[in-house]
Amino acid sequence: MDDSLKDVVDDLVEDRLEEHKTPAPSFWKKVQTTIMMIAAIMISAGQFNDTKDIFLSVYEATLTHFTHSIEYELIEKVNVGSSMDYVKSIVGEPHVLKRSKLNNKLQFHYYSKAKYTLTLISADDRLVGYSVFTLEDGFSPKIPFAEQLGEKSLAQAHKETGAYSYDIGNLLYYIESQDLGKEQMFLTLIRGYVEYGAIAQEEEVNENYRKQLAKTIENLDEKATFAENEQALVAPLKKVRQAVFPNFYAITELEPVIIAEALLTRYEFQLFTKS
Repeated sequence: MDDSLKDVVDDLVEDRLEEHKTPAPSFWKKVQTTIMMIAAIMISAGQFNDTKDIFLSVYEATLTHFTHSIEYELIEKVNVGSSMDYVKSIVGEPHVLKRSKLNNKLQFHYYSKAKYTLTLISADDRLVGYSVFTLEDGFSPKIPFAEQLGEKSLAQAHKETGAYSYDIGNLLYYIESQDLGKEQMFLTLIRGYVEYGAIAQEEEVNENYRKQLAKTIENLDEKATFAENEQALVAPLKKVRQAVFPNFYAITELEPVIIAEALLTRYEFQLFTKS
């Protein structure tokens, strides 16, 4: 094999070993060997430069299959305040577009990826909010200014109950907000659970998690329907906050109600993803 290509492989594998403590080095060596064998075959059939480009594509595809690092790196490049042209240069064109009914200046851009769904909210070609929820168990990006997705329950992540929204009809979900303050440019962080999302960190929940959580949110809805005052909701809200290990988060400079509006209904999500 060409020494320069081997150096590329070695450097890339070493970088990933440094970034990921698991899987074990022997795993990465197997990946390295496989890629080098493919590259050697390609070199025998063409020029080095063309082969190197193809090799890098194969490498990224292999990395995506066995880790989430490429997806995490892409999500980290999405930031509130960026121009939509810049963001689209990173994530591409949306699969679905919707206009907000609460504010007709806002537009929702939906992207269905293999491991997650990304929603961008724009106003005047500027990104004013975005949300992410996982579609694959174990996919757990870092929430900006906070913990890894699904690492903590809502109660553990933030002691105070923020503005919250939930539904059990067209979509079962519960989300709540946290004001980030001056240091984070007065942005709002929203965490929560949506029923069509996967489980971000399986070790944090039991096998009956979804059913139990659904009952807990339904109980909150029942109490809210018949409650005579806010005090009656303290106990059921506490149970929901203790039960929810988020599979969804959003960062925005908008009111939390817009994030709730941007959630696809169960039927819309099925049409969107053809599931």
